Amino acid sequence: MRPEDQVQFETEIEETRRVKQLKDKFLDSFFKEKEEQIFELFRNIPIGSADDLVNAHHQLKSLNALQIEVQTVMNTGKMAEMSLQQGLDKADK
Repeated sequence: MRPEDQVQFETEIEETRRVKQLKDKFLDSFFKEKEEQIFELFRNIPIGSADDLVNAHHQLKSLNALQIEVQTVMNTGKMAEMSLQQGLDKADK
């Protein structure tokens, strides 16, 4: 494994570790609360209130985009960890 690849994998793994800590301590509850608020907003939108419906939809899309970004970082870290381990295993042989 090239040293620069190893550094890149280690950087991605460290970033994932930090994001996981943030997710566990803050983001999981934040996402849950915001989802509940948005769905409550949807439930209370008066019939025919298109602007309110669009606003709630945009909030939900934004929340989902943030959740996807967090999950992408987590997945990238998992792949980096597997790649690093495979590279280190090959180097040991």
